[in-house]
Amino acid sequence: MHCRIILLFFLLVSSTCSQANEPAWDCEQNGSGEWVCGADEPIAKSPKPITVSESADAAGSSVVTQKSVPSPDKVAKNPQGANEQNQAPQEIIQLEPPRKIARAAGWDCAAGEGDETWNCSLTGTDPKGKPRVMPDERRSFSLLSPAFDHEQELNFDIMHSQLPYDPWENCTTSLGAPPGFLSTKDLRDETPMDIRADYSEIFDNEITGFFGNVDIVRADQRMAADTMHYDTVSQTLDAQGHVYYSEDALSLYSDTMMLKLASDEARLRNTLFISPTTPLRGSARTVYRDSKVLSRYNEVAFTSCKPGNTDWVLHASDLKLNKESGEGSAKHAWLEFKGVPVIYTPYISFPLDDRRKSGFLAPNLSVNNRNGYDVALPYYWNIAPNYDLTFRPRYMTSRGMQWGGDFRHLSEMTNSRLQFEVLPDDQIRNKTRYLAGIQNTTTFLPNLISTVDASYVSDDDYFDDMGNSITINDTRFLRSHADIRYNLPGVSFFSQLENFQTTDRTIPKEFQPYRRLPQAKLDLNHSFDFMPLDVSMGSEYVYFQQDQRVSGQRFNIEPAVAVPLEAAGVYLTPKLSLKHTQYMLENQEEGRPRPDSITRTLPIFSADTGFTLEREFGAGASSYMHTIEPRLFYLYIPYKDQSDIPLFDTGEYDYNFYSLFRENRFSGSDRVQDANQVTAALTNRIIDPRTGRENMRLSIGEIFYFRDRLVQLDDPRGSTDIFGNPRLVNQQSPTNSFANLIAEFSAQLTEHLSLRTAGQWDHAQNDLTRGEVALRYTNKPEQLVNLGYRFRQDLTEVTDVSFRWPIYDNWYAVGRWQYSMLFDRTVESFAGFEKESCCWRFRIIGRRYINSINVFAGQEPTGEAQTGVFVQLELKGLTAFGDRLDEFFERNIYGYVRPQ
Repeated sequence: MHCRIILLFFLLVSSTCSQANEPAWDCEQNGSGEWVCGADEPIAKSPKPITVSESADAAGSSVVTQKSVPSPDKVAKNPQGANEQNQAPQEIIQLEPPRKIARAAGWDCAAGEGDETWNCSLTGTDPKGKPRVMPDERRSFSLLSPAFDHEQELNFDIMHSQLPYDPWENCTTSLGAPPGFLSTKDLRDETPMDIRADYSEIFDNEITGFFGNVDIVRADQRMAADTMHYDTVSQTLDAQGHVYYSEDALSLYSDTMMLKLASDEARLRNTLFISPTTPLRGSARTVYRDSKVLSRYNEVAFTSCKPGNTDWVLHASDLKLNKESGEGSAKHAWLEFKGVPVIYTPYISFPLDDRRKSGFLAPNLSVNNRNGYDVALPYYWNIAPNYDLTFRPRYMTSRGMQWGGDFRHLSEMTNSRLQFEVLPDDQIRNKTRYLAGIQNTTTFLPNLISTVDASYVSDDDYFDDMGNSITINDTRFLRSHADIRYNLPGVSFFSQLENFQTTDRTIPKEFQPYRRLPQAKLDLNHSFDFMPLDVSMGSEYVYFQQDQRVSGQRFNIEPAVAVPLEAAGVYLTPKLSLKHTQYMLENQEEGRPRPDSITRTLPIFSADTGFTLEREFGAGASSYMHTIEPRLFYLYIPYKDQSDIPLFDTGEYDYNFYSLFRENRFSGSDRVQDANQVTAALTNRIIDPRTGRENMRLSIGEIFYFRDRLVQLDDPRGSTDIFGNPRLVNQQSPTNSFANLIAEFSAQLTEHLSLRTAGQWDHAQNDLTRGEVALRYTNKPEQLVNLGYRFRQDLTEVTDVSFRWPIYDNWYAVGRWQYSMLFDRTVESFAGFEKESCCWRFRIIGRRYINSINVFAGQEPTGEAQTGVFVQLELKGLTAFGDRLDEFFERNIYGYVRPQ
């Protein structure tokens, strides 16, 4: 009976062991693959016992092999340097594998002899200064024990350090596109497997055993364990003891692991895992990896919080992750937040990326004095790849049950959306209330696009009563339109049908916007390359319709020619145009007779000139560019009486620095100003040439009139523009020889502090008639303070304060307060708190506001003050609850950046 003696260990282990055995043994392999060894010329002296330090040195010389382990070469019969004396064979010294292995860079220490000294060794680079997971002995009150103990957190830290990147570096909630998992199937098959261990054994040329500090690398796969057996026939790895496994999109730690290299199947016990693309980390009693993209977990707890943090943890009896479909699901799941169980569900599914999937969305919760407690639980139905439906049931304790839906459809040419809401029985108003809307965009050709956007509500108070006051509280009308547009270089065509449903009871019917049924515009322009000449022609046809006022058709055409002359730092652009407009009126107003047909033709001449002076100067160690930019603009338009022309879509532009260079101070085509005037303006800038940043800008300008302005709006203070906004006159006398002097100043006072101010001086009144000032402090998105004040003589005087400021431990105070000093009343205010962490986000505010108010209209606020409390909780990587307060903050706090 032969004794099977495995000598691969002695041939591949450290040189110390090899040299101890080479002079004494003669070995060869027989036909059955067994090794037969005998003592030929024993060594002269007895073996020396191996000490602890020598054993460590021997182990440090690791076995290095590949996927197919080669057979050892035959040992020489009489190796050179062997002792010639005949000695009795000596006992073979077996090297014990180390009992403890270091799995990450750092120091590994054990007590020395007599527990008086320490024996330490460094693996990899010294981690001095790098963060380490430490036990939190000051843990706040918690009903539950930590989901992961300190030893597990240490292992998470090791797994985290071995990832190719830090998935928690940016603390982002944006899942982005489906992750591009590395397709390594072919690469893994073609890449040899490198194995390192302290020693190894081979059984029947099929199973290889590796012992002590086993490290395996194949393509993107890496494994470390105390012991490992590899079956070359089934290509199966079986590892035990401190098993670490990682690949591009997964990192695992387990007591045991079985891995089939051909199919990527695996089975693990008592496992910790990190999925960096989500990112998620957790623990499981057992893990079944069915393929590279599909894995199942039993008795699992997971979180998106980084190692050392368990603010929220989702526990489940079973968890399934499918990276190919981008879906995850859990059974008998319950959520722990801050150590307190908060919710249980028998089943939950969630996305692993931003691909769509059917299921319930996060509920919205709010409370206000109009609707009481307001709860909505949307359900998303992914019907097909190109269309879906979001069903939105909503319950309001004061009004009852509302049903809503949002259907979307996408094709190669079209993008469509249908929306509806219906409250069958409003318990307050005792009637049915509803909203319906449709949106569609169709691309017939790359340059030919049509758009439809139509909406309708059952009554004027729908948005005041039913709208979420965070997202909707100032909708005074619904605009419905259908248009088509065609664009080519030098050619632009646009046509539309437009209607408005006014939902603001304060706007009289006679001042509601006109319908355009239809409107068509064609604009042509061309610039000649061989000479400084630009030609253009604008044309428009509109039919305006309104039930309570005069209606009619308007046709307008305006050809123009300009000669842009430029030299170094100097420019001059004379321009001549002719504006011809024709009206055909109907439904004339009683008491104000007008001709049924009106024609108006006016020439317009302008000349725009200026130059730029530049110089560099130094301030300390920095250099800056200072520019002086004077500008003159002359405008001439003869006078023509236009009092018989109705105001369909015309109002007066706001008077500011940029309006100094307009050819017409009126919007629309129903009024063309008479003008014989020149504008003089000067702009000073200080620019940092290294960054292009404008550190300071001062602009001052004024219009000088050579005659009185005779063309005016009819009763402008009582009319509204096309959007239902009261028209505001500039309160400048048409007989003044000078317009208001305008000055605007902005400066970056420090790296974080900026100032902007503007004012208008009326020479006739010898007074400041309009002004504003804004002081803004911005230190990244974390620290924001905005102070503002604006006034307009006899119309408005408002202060505006908004802020976001850190308080403690990533808690931020947020708020805004708008106060009308003219009417001694708060227009709008909200205040609350925001908490930001790497794995969750919480916001809560209380808001008080007034509906149907325009603080610039010179009207005292008359709407009923509303109050509400709004909450948002977002568990990053899982779901979000409540209203979109981040979007609300972005609209109302200058400088606020919505976190990603």
